Amino acid sequence: MFDPLYDELVTNTSELIVFFTRHFFIELVLPLSIFTAVMLTLFVDWSWIPISSVEKGEGDTLEDLKKNYMNDF
Repeated sequence: MFDPLYDELVTNTSELIVFFTRHFFIELVLPLSIFTAVMLTLFVDWSWIPISSVEKGEGDTLEDLKKNYMNDF
């Protein structure tokens, strides 16, 4: 079997196991973990983290960023 991602031939069982393990993590686990991290960042309520009034006045809140992002679409 030829592995086009790594440009190598898979000729025995151990190489086949490595092939499936690589593709499992690269094509399934990595994208799902990135997607989960982005969704947690956008949809979790982060207001429980205590910040000072000076820090609050320095920039946009997460709520403002979410509203601006959702209004763009």
